[in-house]
Amino acid sequence: MDNGNQSVKEFLTKNYFSFCLYAFILLGLLPLLLMPKQDINLLVNEHIANYFLDPFFIRYSQVFEGWCVVVIAIALVFVSKRKLLMFVVAGLLCCGITMLLKDVIIGNMPRPTKFLPLDSFSHILEDVSIYEKQYSFPSGHSTLAFSLMALFSSFSHRKVWCVCFFFVALFAAFSRIYLLQHFFVDVYAGACIGTAISVFVLFLFNRLIHISDSPLVNFRGNKHHENEK
Repeated sequence: MDNGNQSVKEFLTKNYFSFCLYAFILLGLLPLLLMPKQDINLLVNEHIANYFLDPFFIRYSQVFEGWCVVVIAIALVFVSKRKLLMFVVAGLLCCGITMLLKDVIIGNMPRPTKFLPLDSFSHILEDVSIYEKQYSFPSGHSTLAFSLMALFSSFSHRKVWCVCFFFVALFAAFSRIYLLQHFFVDVYAGACIGTAISVFVLFLFNRLIHISDSPLVNFRGNKHHENEK
């Protein structure tokens, strides 16, 4: 990850994470417009889900829970005060906006196993608790994954890393469909919302909040200071 910080314009027009996201948004419109929302879940469950892949997607999906922000924040303490604060702000916005949409604005949208009878699915995961209540839209995991990975990609000028960050987020979103926790529309919206949050955070820290990019804790600086003594 490079030390450079992209502007909003650079992120939207030059970053390969954004290019991948644009392709995802355009291609994702096809199933949204042409297929009933449950069909993708049924296709994935029947043709992709199996007991060999279950452990991977169960563990992978858990990466993008709230503790993920905490782990990244601890690591960024030794990297950059600016990046640390950006991740904290993005994480809080993801949690706040997702909860607002789920609990207040849209709260009555059912999850896949509430929308369809459980026996509609040919592959039931044994080691995961499937949410059967409401609060399906949007996917909080997808929102957080795309937000954090978008920020990571904005710190890097390497095309291959930006593409990798996109697919890290995309697999997190797919894991929510695989695990029968969300519909495609939920993760599609989460991807858009999460990236939009990161764009807002980039704007905020490029235009309004000016903070040093130096580490909050700098062992090298402390060591150098001790040597001078």
